[in-house]
Amino acid sequence: MAKILSQAEIDALLTKVSPTEKRVGTAPAVDRKITLYDFKHPNLVPKEQLRLLESIHEGVIRNFSVFLSAQLRMIVDMKLLAIDQIMYSEFMMSISTPAAIYLGTIDDPATQVILEIDPRMVAFTVERLFGGRGTFQPISRPISQIEQRVMKRIVERFSHELEENWGEMRRLKFDFPRFESNPEFVQIVPGSEPVVVISVEIKVHGNSSMLNICVPYVWVSNIMSMPEIQQKILFGTHKGSEEDKTLIVQTLHQTQVHLQARLGKVVMTINDILNLTVGDVICTETRIEQDVSIVLMNSELFRGSVGIYNGKYSVLIHSITEGDKGNGLEQ
Repeated sequence: MAKILSQAEIDALLTKVSPTEKRVGTAPAVDRKITLYDFKHPNLVPKEQLRLLESIHEGVIRNFSVFLSAQLRMIVDMKLLAIDQIMYSEFMMSISTPAAIYLGTIDDPATQVILEIDPRMVAFTVERLFGGRGTFQPISRPISQIEQRVMKRIVERFSHELEENWGEMRRLKFDFPRFESNPEFVQIVPGSEPVVVISVEIKVHGNSSMLNICVPYVWVSNIMSMPEIQQKILFGTHKGSEEDKTLIVQTLHQTQVHLQARLGKVVMTINDILNLTVGDVICTETRIEQDVSIVLMNSELFRGSVGIYNGKYSVLIHSITEGDKGNGLEQ
């Protein structure tokens, strides 16, 4: 049998061990940065894909803000606030009633998408489009049928901007045919499914409102996993091929430009211009026997003389401007 130590023997053994002795082979303690991770809301979209989504939607709001500024006849400032990954039930709980919800569809891959606009912004936009001053006040009534029809053109332009900016990655078709004022009647995915919410702040006339785009995470995952999208995420846009260059050159050659022949110029005072009457003659600095300038976009390309060809005023090119000979114009 093993001998059982008495309390005195145990105390004697403990006193022989120095408390300051270091354990052999033990690694020194290292300060480590600990990051909290929420398993209920995991980060499903990688940072590379988030940057791509930010780039796409920044282009959307930049172009749409220009369009909206022209329609409202005032400066509209739009800014991308965040791209969040939350549960669909949480997004719907954040929408108050009455709301302005546009339920849309995306094709290939097919899914449903939500465009949610602050009702105050809807009422303000409609009032401005009808010529009013526009007031930002909370509204307790649903958006009327007339207001929905007026906003339809605004929403169609927004969907057009989505198509244009997504077109650099993949050709998609966005459509928002359905409007709902009650969030309870909108269900694009189960409440426990994750979604990606793009939040945009709209500042106009000293007031701030929100615009949200809700897309199912499954759709984002599917489109981001496509080979052509992955290639652009990892390597960026590919270098143009010879076929692309040839197509660009052919398109440029078929582009129509406005060529002008400037017969001459003259310097006059405002008083002389106001005193001009029918029959007055304005003498330019160019003589009849001198060549005139032939310009494109205020840049002189050729020199020539004016005459008549087949019953029409024409210009005969005599020379090419020296600075443009190196650009292939002599061909």
